[in-house]
Amino acid sequence: MLNYHQHTTRNCKEVVTIKKRVFGFDIDGVLTADDNGTDNIWLTKASEYFKLPVIKQSFYIEEALGVSEQQADLFFQKVVRSIITNVTIRPYCVQVLNELSEIEAEIHLITARDEKFRDLTENWLAKHKVPYDTLHMSPGSGQKYSKGAKCVELGVEFFVDDNLENCIDVTNHGVHVVLFEASHNKGRKTNITRVSDWLDIKDQIHSILRSSSQIAR
Repeated sequence: MLNYHQHTTRNCKEVVTIKKRVFGFDIDGVLTADDNGTDNIWLTKASEYFKLPVIKQSFYIEEALGVSEQQADLFFQKVVRSIITNVTIRPYCVQVLNELSEIEAEIHLITARDEKFRDLTENWLAKHKVPYDTLHMSPGSGQKYSKGAKCVELGVEFFVDDNLENCIDVTNHGVHVVLFEASHNKGRKTNITRVSDWLDIKDQIHSILRSSSQIAR
């Protein structure tokens, strides 16, 4: 069982004060088990599709395989619905989110997935009984989408993402963030705290709560 108190912590050399119970989580790579820290399901499928080896662990298919953006987009259009529908959920994810729900915390899912995949995403979340309050998706059509700005808009104080650039954006907006370790961010230097599974995320939350209790005494 989680308890929640006010806590002041330091992340990326910036002091962030957590006062409320507002949490944010990315979906792909955080809720979904599409990357085990060494291999990524998207790159594996793309490698099979193009019959090309992965030359660089990257968040982007064109960088990982050396194909054009147009080729990567065509591949994405052919496989995205199947992967979104069938990807498995990470162990302990639902358990931790349920514990947050039990303390009446707000849970916001903030994903770079295009808005046109909302129905598929909501069906997947329902299938795995993921508790959440709101789901925010990329507007698409080339529109810019800052997860950091979205966190500020929603009042999110603790956010988890597997994309290092997103984490930097979020922390630059004054939000406490942790980086879910993935093949595409392994070895990249950062002061942002890393987690490798949902038990690590739970430990991060418990650490905040324990420190809060000590401060309150």
